Amino acid sequence: MTVLTRTVGELPAAGTVHIHKVFLHVTRACNLRCDYCYLSAGKPAADEMRTQEYARLWPQLAALGPEKVVLTGGEPLLRPDLLSLLRDLRDADPEHRILRCLNTNGLLITPLLAGELVGLADEVRVSIDALADRNDAMRGQGSFQAALRALEHLHAIGFEPKVMVTVTPAGLTDLIDLLCLLTERNITRISLHRVRPVGRGRRYRRWRPESDELAAAMRLAWERCYPGRPASFEADAGARPTCAAGSFLNIMPNGDVFPCHVLTSPEFQGGNVRRQSVAEICSADSLLGDLQRLGSGAAEIRDEGLAARVRTFGCIDQEGPEYGT
Repeated sequence: MTVLTRTVGELPAAGTVHIHKVFLHVTRACNLRCDYCYLSAGKPAADEMRTQEYARLWPQLAALGPEKVVLTGGEPLLRPDLLSLLRDLRDADPEHRILRCLNTNGLLITPLLAGELVGLADEVRVSIDALADRNDAMRGQGSFQAALRALEHLHAIGFEPKVMVTVTPAGLTDLIDLLCLLTERNITRISLHRVRPVGRGRRYRRWRPESDELAAAMRLAWERCYPGRPASFEADAGARPTCAAGSFLNIMPNGDVFPCHVLTSPEFQGGNVRRQSVAEICSADSLLGDLQRLGSGAAEIRDEGLAARVRTFGCIDQEGPEYGT
């Protein structure tokens, strides 16, 4: 499948900050219970947005012009209208300027569903965090084999999936072998992420793997799988992550908007898409505008107490180093 890229220099909607990615948590429901889930997913929320509300949201997001819209959860495939949501987003963006992405644990992906996703999602990202024993202990019994089956179903129809690895202390032990196992199965689009220290992930708040640890594991796996071939990936070789708050739009199942997956306490709420337009929430004078200026070093957040809170939490890398051919 061809993956589109945004044309360099395209501008966001007039008067708004530039938003790189929009994360839509379309449900809190999940058929797994990962130890470190930043959303503490399990049961659906009582006030989740309905299909018609998303239908009103899609044209606003198309006007905003982010590079990607990521449908995530919980487990988004638990929503019976998930294909309709992707279809309506596609129809709101006829020029296909926005990449449509789906995050999933893979348990519900069948050969039929994999085929239905072609043309609706540009990227399907399946979560696997360690080899079978450790993965299932952290995520749920049978989740490792289910994720591998999902990858096989997608790969069989020519849809190259991507694996999302949330690196934990236990999972770091398996990282090299996991990367090699995936590569041997022709799955070479892999992205590494740190645990997000919120929700059930709070227990990992003090643990932060160094970027050079992750990069070293990627290099070792590459050398084992492709001896003598120059590496074709780029990895952060130890630089401390910088805060990108203000460049992401994190929309919760009830429509509340936050700047990222970590800054979700009340003082960081930037609005609600049920009550405000996306353009209003993303205006240059909004909280998101303040955060983006802070992240770029162009200006300080006017509320110093809020700025201190950003620095306290720090950034956890929305997108980690990527591995692939």
